[in-house]
Amino acid sequence: MTDALRTMASGIERCMYCSESLGTAIDHHEPLNHAPRRVFDWYNHLLACAFCNTHAKGGAFPRDAAGNPLLVDPTADEPADHFRLSLTSGEYHCLTARGCASLDVFRLNRGTLRKGRLDAVGQCLDTLAKCAECLAKDDKDEVDQRIRRLGRQPFADVLQELRRIADRPSASVVLGNDAALVALRALYAPLTAKPVSIPKQARHEPNCRSWSVPASAGSG
Repeated sequence: MTDALRTMASGIERCMYCSESLGTAIDHHEPLNHAPRRVFDWYNHLLACAFCNTHAKGGAFPRDAAGNPLLVDPTADEPADHFRLSLTSGEYHCLTARGCASLDVFRLNRGTLRKGRLDAVGQCLDTLAKCAECLAKDDKDEVDQRIRRLGRQPFADVLQELRRIADRPSASVVLGNDAALVALRALYAPLTAKPVSIPKQARHEPNCRSWSVPASAGSG
């Protein structure tokens, strides 16, 4: 089972929750203290790092007032529907109550992750700028090698967010690297996600245990 989950994880066997650390444990997404009958349920198994699995989540599995699970399942849900990554701060902002709960339980805005995402932004832009040079020289082999290396790095969510904003009018300003933007548009199909405007009061705050956001946060 572990080998199968490793092939499904982003990068090189990265944690399915934080995308940074190596996934070294199998997590029961719905903990067995909540659902003991799901012990052998394939769809309840995710590859996780020790921090997300043990130190952050543990046996937590919050539900809303109607009994619906609040944690985002990265193998079944579209994370971009629930939280969005800021490429300038490295921080996630929640768009829904499920997004807020997931950010809190897995502590996805902890300092090491924010710093790692910002480093990944720089690495992505540097690699893409080099790819633009290679494209100008028609050096397809070098482009392919760089793209493969880019796909193996931690924080696959950074590259996904770059792809989401690539076709927006503001992309050049946000990225601040026209060569990287040219390569991004040439090499990757755009990812579509509804643009959102995140009011200041709707942004995720550390240890926000209300897990509620204004109705307008997901409709911008």
